[in-house]
Amino acid sequence: MRRHRLLPLCALLGVLFAGLLPNLDAQEVLTVGNRDVIFLIDITMGTQSIVAVRDFIKRFVDVMPIGPDQVQVGVAQFSTTPRLVMDLNSYGTRDEINNALSGIRPRPGQTVNIGAALDFVRTNMLRPEKGSRLQRGVPQLILLMTSKKSSDSVEEPARALLRTGALTLAAGAKTADVDELRQIAFSENVVFALRDFRAMPRNPKAILDSLSTLAGVVVTEVPTEPVVEITTVQTQRVVRDIVFLVDGSNYIVSSFPYVRDFIINVVNQLDVRPDRVQIGLLQFAERPRIEFYLNSYSNRQDVVNKISQLRLTGGSVLKTGAAMNYALSNMFQSSTGSRRWQGVQQVLVLITGGPAQDELKSVADKLALAGVLTFTVSSGQADQALLQSVAFVPDLAYHDAQFSNLPAMAELVMPKLIAEVNDTDVTTASFPDEPVAGGERDVAFLIDGTDNVRADFPYIRDFIIKVIEPLDIGIDKVRVSVVQHSERPSPSFYLNTYQTKDEVIRAVNGLSVAGGRSLNTGAALRFMKDTIFSERLGSRTAQNVPQFLIVLSGSRSRDNVKEPAGSLKTEGVVPFGIGVKDADPKQIEAISHNPSFAFIVKEFSELSTIPGQLNTYVSLPKEQLEVVLQQVAGGERDVAFLIDGTDNVRADFPYIRDFIIKVIEPLDIGIDKVRVSVVQHSERPSPSFYLNTYQTKDEVIRAVNGLSVAGGRSLNTGAALRFMKDTIFSERLGSRTAQNVPQFLIVLSGSSSRDNVKEPAGSLKTEGVVPFGIGVKDADPKQIEAISHNPSFAFIVKEFSELSTIPGQLNTYVSLPKEQLEVVLQQEIRLWKLVDEREKMMEQVKKLKAQLEQKTQKNGTESNSSPDGEILENGTDPNIIELQRDSNRQISDLKFKLVKAEQEVTALEQNVTRLEGQVVRYKSAAENAEKVEDELKAEILKMERELRSALDKVDELESNNSHLSKRLE
Repeated sequence: MRRHRLLPLCALLGVLFAGLLPNLDAQEVLTVGNRDVIFLIDITMGTQSIVAVRDFIKRFVDVMPIGPDQVQVGVAQFSTTPRLVMDLNSYGTRDEINNALSGIRPRPGQTVNIGAALDFVRTNMLRPEKGSRLQRGVPQLILLMTSKKSSDSVEEPARALLRTGALTLAAGAKTADVDELRQIAFSENVVFALRDFRAMPRNPKAILDSLSTLAGVVVTEVPTEPVVEITTVQTQRVVRDIVFLVDGSNYIVSSFPYVRDFIINVVNQLDVRPDRVQIGLLQFAERPRIEFYLNSYSNRQDVVNKISQLRLTGGSVLKTGAAMNYALSNMFQSSTGSRRWQGVQQVLVLITGGPAQDELKSVADKLALAGVLTFTVSSGQADQALLQSVAFVPDLAYHDAQFSNLPAMAELVMPKLIAEVNDTDVTTASFPDEPVAGGERDVAFLIDGTDNVRADFPYIRDFIIKVIEPLDIGIDKVRVSVVQHSERPSPSFYLNTYQTKDEVIRAVNGLSVAGGRSLNTGAALRFMKDTIFSERLGSRTAQNVPQFLIVLSGSRSRDNVKEPAGSLKTEGVVPFGIGVKDADPKQIEAISHNPSFAFIVKEFSELSTIPGQLNTYVSLPKEQLEVVLQQVAGGERDVAFLIDGTDNVRADFPYIRDFIIKVIEPLDIGIDKVRVSVVQHSERPSPSFYLNTYQTKDEVIRAVNGLSVAGGRSLNTGAALRFMKDTIFSERLGSRTAQNVPQFLIVLSGSSSRDNVKEPAGSLKTEGVVPFGIGVKDADPKQIEAISHNPSFAFIVKEFSELSTIPGQLNTYVSLPKEQLEVVLQQEIRLWKLVDEREKMMEQVKKLKAQLEQKTQKNGTESNSSPDGEILENGTDPNIIELQRDSNRQISDLKFKLVKAEQEVTALEQNVTRLEGQVVRYKSAAENAEKVEDELKAEILKMERELRSALDKVDELESNNSHLSKRLE
């Protein structure tokens, strides 16, 4: 059975040199992963070029940790025929290799056979007996340097090399053919066209910088002569959704290849496919960036290829907690591939090399509550003790002082990563039933294509890609169309134009502004209804497939949008409106299915905050979508804000106003719908307006924009909470608690409260109010958690400018239908009780361990006192418990060794089968050779007879000729 095998592969030479080239003359030995590097050199390029190439290789060798267990170097040269200079295992020291480089000598020649040279490397040098560590998973790297176009074919030899797992890079000068070099290199990114090789040692940075991005390759075959044999690698048969959260800051810049090797080593041992293991990845520094979702790739090859292209975001600020929270909100969702609602274990692997600069523990608890199993892998300046508390249990925290040891750490992590959930004492969270994202959908984008958005058009392209990336695009799944509009609509592609996600993304990336002076969005909406959402252009509305329209405008429409939008809705299309900059909020609301489907942002750069909310609706199962569409922004709600009004927040008050507006903007505000109140507080509360003060959204937004700081020196939040309960949430001031309308309170503080908040917050909760706590800057996280309905309703950010990340999460709860809200609140309470119980049990275990250590230190002297004087009884002698633990650990180790042994036996059996097959083929080849030899012998005898016959005839003709000559005389 043909199976793919992944070889972990760090960067070739770029990683070895990246960031270090300016100091190359210092000859510092770099710390790099193991690798086999082969230089394949055209010796017809001239004396000076050969000297330059030798100097380049010498510089490379001088900065490498040369050795049989580190970096090995091989060299081959070629003209019309290839010749070995040194095998990978010929020399084991730097001096020996440098001395042997003198064997590379120029030879005159007008032609070269690169294809034959590539085959020579594959069949003669990539062998275990020649030093190649290909079968041990060590990267195989070949750098071709040529000055001429090849006289023989290079296509098949290059492909054969790639199939073995080697990465070929091609550098050419003089008359070398660039197109041919592209055929040889495994990627166009590693083709280097040089003017002259003589400049290579002086300025190698361009070629080496490009090489530094390589990190992996797919291997399907192992080189064997005369037949290429297919090998298989055992993979772990587990079902998991695994998200890697990778530190992309400056703390790991020089060590990033080791991080990539670690990830690839883990992926290499997993069966990546939609029904087994899914992999997602995001990196972070000051802010997170998604590289790919759980459902972006369906096989190991694609995952590793993407990992190999990773580039660091960089930055000196490391907000690990915010990134973990972002991963929970964006990666572990059904719309992005998560299968947690099917009971599939969710895993987060945090990899970091620097100190976190925000709160981690509360976020780790939220992940645990969501049923996510958190691993931590760290090195460098990372806080080992802190990360042990972040991991689901301390045993899932792995740390090593040296980044270079990370790739090997994969073997330590794998047993726990593939362990059954019960083996790791994971409390699996209970989630409402939710099918995996997918199903048939028709999704059309109507975007602003005027000249006004030209400078911001890249943001629009990125927005479209972020919306469609989690979707399962296909002709029988999700279809996508994009139309630009200005005075008139301009289709970029229709619903039936493309059939794969790659094609759609390529088309979106190729979009450019259509141009125009102003918007006629009403006319464009009619075009969408009559043309784009028509059966002949790919719409499946007749098959009852959900139809979505996402309208994005950067300015006001000149024509009326209400009537054509209503016509679209009547036809069953669900429109979302997104307004940026000068867009008219009223027009955006009129376009949208309902006000909660309308989004307003100030700048195009803020569009990135919207895709997650859109996907929540677009990926809903059809039945749930129908239910949601019948509801308008969650129905009746009373939403009150209790915000910090002290002098400390004066400079940041605009952020607070923007935060309130972003929360209320999607809500359907009205006297019989959603009511809003705002109260500032410092030493005492100061109401800005009550729940029954305003009756329309415009009035509320105008009132919020007109807010100014009430002033005050400190916070008495406890007293303010009592005021909210007794005054704001009272029937006379607009509260509808007696009518069983959900009551929400959003508390925002920038410092700690001087009075107690726990008791008044508990009193509010008893009355049925659902409080959210938001802490900024100097706010006390414990107070914020005490205020909140439960810790997952608490949000901590470092700066007021980060408040913009929270409204989307708040609206998820605020807009829930009443019945679902009650279920969610009950589940949250139950889950936090489970967490409390788990922490209490862990505390008891710690005390038992301390008691056991105390007994051990006293050499068997009986002592039942815990460090705090408490006598702990566990029903069993602690010594027996320790023995049982040791036994369990030994049994686990033996089980693991047994599994490894079985895998090795299987691999050996497969090798035996392969070798037996080879023997059969060799024997068959020998028999065929003997037959051919017999046939050749018979042919030779026949030719000898024919030769004798011909000679006799020649003699006869000569005799006749002599006779005729005499007669003529």
